[in-house]
Amino acid sequence: MEIVLEIVLPVFGVVVLGYLATYLGWFGGESESGLAKFVFDFAVPLMLLRSLATAELPATIPWGYLTSYYLSAALIYGMGFCIARYAFERPLGGQVITGFGCAFSNTVLLGLPLVLTTFGEAAELPFFILLSVHGLCFFTVTTLLLEVGRQSETPSLAKKILPTLRALLSNPILLGILAGLALNLSGIGLSGPPEAICALMQQAVTPCALFSLGASLTRYGIAGRLGQSMVMVAAKIVLMPLLVFLLARFVFRIEPLWTMVAVMTAAQPSGVMTYIFAKKYDEGEAIATTSIFLSTTLSMVTLSIILYLFNVR
Repeated sequence: MEIVLEIVLPVFGVVVLGYLATYLGWFGGESESGLAKFVFDFAVPLMLLRSLATAELPATIPWGYLTSYYLSAALIYGMGFCIARYAFERPLGGQVITGFGCAFSNTVLLGLPLVLTTFGEAAELPFFILLSVHGLCFFTVTTLLLEVGRQSETPSLAKKILPTLRALLSNPILLGILAGLALNLSGIGLSGPPEAICALMQQAVTPCALFSLGASLTRYGIAGRLGQSMVMVAAKIVLMPLLVFLLARFVFRIEPLWTMVAVMTAAQPSGVMTYIFAKKYDEGEAIATTSIFLSTTLSMVTLSIILYLFNVR
């Protein structure tokens, strides 16, 4: 109960506040879009830049840590893909959206503030190592699969894929990561007024990201395909964190803090990009909206249980 009162309730309380403010019309659509843009394009990139520029990077790439997370994600993605195909008889686009929703975590709007609130600055490096390739891996694979499904309509696959890759490489979050790593590895570091500016922006990340998430949830709801969505939710907030824990703890023997960060990241609800991909490709919108809404709501319970099992106080 102490975990719920001190960590989970305050975090989800801000999410609920954003939801109610938008639902009641006190926080309009333009304001919601502006806040989300501020979080994604400015606050989070500058926070990542500062954290990585000043962090003590590991001497070697933590392959076991990355494998624990991304092997689990690949297996869950494939499982969701197969379930959508064989159990629910969805077309290729619906299969891809299902797999994506089963494995893609809401790392920025919910995962980042929750992980840092729970574990503090010590969690920054392991979390940002996961975040550095999270979108790049998922977005590239998902785009390729969805474009394969549209090959009959699109003669040149390269004309669709190359702009997508360019967009990924110009993503503000990825640029913040790359800039921070460049400053760190070059020995230049970050200090003085630039560091102070980034530190001020970092303070805005947690409340703004959580409020923005709550505001965005007004666009989602239980839109249909409840059975398939519940399978996605179970895979995302129960099965994936369990698989990450088993690999990190018993196969690769990752240190406890890094294991907890990986599991907490895996336990985050489906990211809003699930809906964005579904909308863009006109595939699986009902399962995307339903799974986002349900996984975000139910994750309050599952995340509390995980924190309790990790004996976080």
